[in-house]
Amino acid sequence: MGILGSSMGLSYISLCFFFGKLSEKWHRKKILVLGSFVYVAASLFFSFSSQIYHLFLSMLLLGVAGAMFWPTLEAWIAEKESKRTLIQKMALFNISWSTGLAIGPLIGGILFGMNFKLPFYFAFFVSVFVLLILFYKTPKVSLATKSKSFTNKTFLSENPPDSFSLYIKISRMANFVLCLCTGMVWYIFPKLGTQLQISPSFLGLLMFILSFTRVLTFYGLGRVRLWHYRIFPLVFFQLIAAVGLIIIFIANSLPLFFLAFVFIGVGLGMTFSSSLFYSVNVTSQKGPSAAIHETVLMSGFLLGPLIGGAVAQEFSLRAPYPVVAAIVVVGIFTQLLLKRRYDLPGRS
Repeated sequence: MGILGSSMGLSYISLCFFFGKLSEKWHRKKILVLGSFVYVAASLFFSFSSQIYHLFLSMLLLGVAGAMFWPTLEAWIAEKESKRTLIQKMALFNISWSTGLAIGPLIGGILFGMNFKLPFYFAFFVSVFVLLILFYKTPKVSLATKSKSFTNKTFLSENPPDSFSLYIKISRMANFVLCLCTGMVWYIFPKLGTQLQISPSFLGLLMFILSFTRVLTFYGLGRVRLWHYRIFPLVFFQLIAAVGLIIIFIANSLPLFFLAFVFIGVGLGMTFSSSLFYSVNVTSQKGPSAAIHETVLMSGFLLGPLIGGAVAQEFSLRAPYPVVAAIVVVGIFTQLLLKRRYDLPGRS
């Protein structure tokens, strides 16, 4: 099952940059429509799977569809003319996919209780619905709009343009580490919770709280600009997540676990928002930049369970939490070092 689950992530990572680059040369709408079509095909394969290799093919198709869809969509939203600012558009985008990610498993669980194939039929109809919306209700983006120069409205801080690359690097680093932590928590904590005799309903609540606080963070960051191109907010939110990990390591009470998941959700919301915003707030090549953002975060989600599982198997189910908290701290020091080197006079 682990190999089956990772096959989707590996195909996603391997193709993200290719389709992100392709979206700079081809109309983004066409790639989104094709990606949605592949989602439809994957849902059909799931619905009629009877052999293990059918499931592998379905998961690979999901990875291909995601690689076509998400980087292209992020770049498309960023360049689309709108009354909203870029950060507001990105916040709405983040809230939308996060809400879907929370509701989807809930609906799938209910449908699975009726019939194990119903969730795949539901996914098929949703994919067809998205495909029809993209095909009939959305305008094309002309190639001429993909290389607009920055205007005064583009700059959301006083930092000079050459600082953009620095914040892209450190935000991606931060997001990779927090995605690694979150992937580990998703995989390891239910086993720890079972060992601690935490009820399944409270475990479900904790996972929901992690997603819900992430959504609230997306909303809050979409309303303010004080964090733009400043390293302190990024570092502070990562420290909050690290505290959450340490709480899980030492706590035995349900309220403390609740608080820990709030902290981790808030931290991930900040790093994800920063990485995506800085990645698409560029003059050109938004598709490849968004693709790198997606590749980095998926790599973190894949590595987290692997690292956490190895540490837990060697030591205990609590041992992964201080380990990944230490990784967060190392990441913070690395980001501060990069910022310090950038601020030194006479930098090249």
